[in-house]
Amino acid sequence: MLSKEQRIAALILVCIALVGWIVYAVWPSRQPVLPDLPEKKPRRSWEERKDSMRLVDSLRYAQWAAEREQRYDSFRLADSMRRDEWKRIRQQQYDSFRIADSLWRDSVGFRFPKRIKKDTILNLNRCDTAELQLIRGIGPYAAKRIASYREQLGGFYSLDQLSDSTLAPLHIDTLVSHFFINPEDVRTMPVNRSSIQVLQQHPYLRFQQAKAVYNLRRQKIRLRSLDDLRTLNEFSEQELERLAPYLSFE
Repeated sequence: MLSKEQRIAALILVCIALVGWIVYAVWPSRQPVLPDLPEKKPRRSWEERKDSMRLVDSLRYAQWAAEREQRYDSFRLADSMRRDEWKRIRQQQYDSFRIADSLWRDSVGFRFPKRIKKDTILNLNRCDTAELQLIRGIGPYAAKRIASYREQLGGFYSLDQLSDSTLAPLHIDTLVSHFFINPEDVRTMPVNRSSIQVLQQHPYLRFQQAKAVYNLRRQKIRLRSLDDLRTLNEFSEQELERLAPYLSFE
């Protein structure tokens, strides 16, 4: 048998255990805090993956097509430049061949056995291509070039102009004795009334020079003499002297 003190102690222990169990049962338990995990993406279907692959393939093909077109454009440009250069060289060769052939035919009298007399002299600014071909050393092609260049210039003011690069390779030493020049036949160009397009058509004027003359005329309203053009850096003294007979400052 337990003594009175032991029973009291056992009752106290039972009460303590009962109170602890009640507190544990009633007190809310704290859940552990877990880190946020990334949401797992749902797996795409096969159709969706095929659509994305088609999109990527189309983008790659578009980029490849653009690069190929760019390469083709560069090839076309290079080929066009080579073709233009080849045509230019071939035209120069053909021109030299035609002139050489014309000079040879004239020298042997192959096509034009009847020539003018040695003492006959023609007006270089008035004779036509048929008369030019009567001169030994001038064939059909050379005659057309002389007439065309004469029209562009507005007429020759000196026989030395037959040695210009546009008419090369004419043998000027054998031709000057058959021509004479009348200065009144030279056609002048009105500087104060001509546009840039008209000015630059003259063989002795480049586009930059024609533009400079036009701008100077706009500043001064009217150009009075060749001295006004000497203020321009685009002209040398030799170019001005060569151009002077064709300019009119009216």
